[in-house]
Amino acid sequence: MFDTKLPKNKYDRLNTAVDVGNLRYLAATSAFHSLGFMYLAFFFRFRKVGIVPAFGIACAYYYAFTKVNNAAYKWLVDRPVLAAAREMGLDQHVQPQGHSKNRGLNFQ
Repeated sequence: MFDTKLPKNKYDRLNTAVDVGNLRYLAATSAFHSLGFMYLAFFFRFRKVGIVPAFGIACAYYYAFTKVNNAAYKWLVDRPVLAAAREMGLDQHVQPQGHSKNRGLNFQ
């Protein structure tokens, strides 16, 4: 999971940060999307929505869904893990979500 050799206690710290962050992420995004869907259902409760507006609403919700999930993952999972890695002096191995670094046996 991590691209370096570390003692077990450092892996435990990083894995704990990932576990706690994932729990917070899942709880926050589930609550946000549930409330958002409830609001949409309440807002459109007595309206006749045709196929084109329904498609537009679905596209907008899909776009918002991905943006909210990506932002929440970066704030609730990625940030604490990267902070823990930097505290342990692993700055050279820090790689934020969505960014890639060249990896390989012969890469310096």
